[in-house]
Amino acid sequence: MQLLLPHQKFGFCHAPVGAVRYEESDRSEMVTQLVFGETFEVLSQRAHWIEIQSLTDGYSGYVDRRHLIGLSEKEVQRWHDERRLALSFMQTVKSPWGKMCIPAGSYLGSNETFMLGKDRFECLDSSQHPKESLLSMMLNVPYLWGGKSSFGIDCSGLSQLYFKSFGYNLPRDAKDQQSAGNLIDLQELREDDLLFFQNPAGKITHVAIALNAQEVIHASGRVRKDRIDQGDIWNDELQEITHKFHSACRILP
Repeated sequence: MQLLLPHQKFGFCHAPVGAVRYEESDRSEMVTQLVFGETFEVLSQRAHWIEIQSLTDGYSGYVDRRHLIGLSEKEVQRWHDERRLALSFMQTVKSPWGKMCIPAGSYLGSNETFMLGKDRFECLDSSQHPKESLLSMMLNVPYLWGGKSSFGIDCSGLSQLYFKSFGYNLPRDAKDQQSAGNLIDLQELREDDLLFFQNPAGKITHVAIALNAQEVIHASGRVRKDRIDQGDIWNDELQEITHKFHSACRILP
């Protein structure tokens, strides 16, 4: 395995999941993740910490060099032209350094055997779930701040993954995802619309996906289904409103 070199300006995450941190430290907050096959541009390098910007959603932060392999700009473009989104809950992949379990939300080649840069990979099981089952498949995945895969996910990671399966590349944060669609009235709510929720200061801090006009799926403790009451989320287990409604938008036509 040839890790990212000091002169390389692009690369991909070769680990199933790699933490992207706010600062150059393993103790720093994880702000998002890179998943297997996700590409990035290098912003700066210092020792084994690489400041990157994801070429998927533009999010930036610091990643341990040991999770990264360098690519040329042409190799990045070639990979973008052929890759597909992994929608199976878990996919076993044979890599030059052994077998790996790859989570939903990662990227794989269009064929069962594929090249990513100079490395060859092979999908050892290729079962793919239809898009319609993706949310059901994600039920009970544990909440993880900054997570965006079936190994652990946060609220905006769930909506980002779901809409990515339809070809829509949403921003990483809930507050920014609102601007990706058209605002709608709560009375217009239908399946696949996004609902946004606010903190006491009125700022958007949470997002959920409508299953219908009365129910949402979202990541809160775990990926779960909850009822909405006048837009607010009602948690039957806690017997309380857990999230206060802010707005709703429609992404899909």
